[in-house]
Amino acid sequence: MKVSNKVIDKYKELCPHSYLKCDSITDVEFKIKRAIVLGCQIKQDDNGEKLTQYYYNCFVVKDNNIIDMFKNMNEYIEVREKVKNAYNKLEGKLLV
Repeated sequence: MKVSNKVIDKYKELCPHSYLKCDSITDVEFKIKRAIVLGCQIKQDDNGEKLTQYYYNCFVVKDNNIIDMFKNMNEYIEVREKVKNAYNKLEGKLLV
């Protein structure tokens, strides 16, 4: 899955605390991809775009590319820490 530079920039703007915890862009990309895998798909358009929400963060995915990100403060999709930690362990990552 490819993360666009636009999404990385938006992640930096919308999630500054999480962004600053990352040592590299690779860590940021990992967090974004984890959000797609562990989040809840809330919509799929006829044009192939899928909308996935993770906490307040929404990600737009099309053709295996993460193309946009925004916040939805009206709905909250929680992911338990145990689930995130299990995913991190499965992927061989240790993130704060």
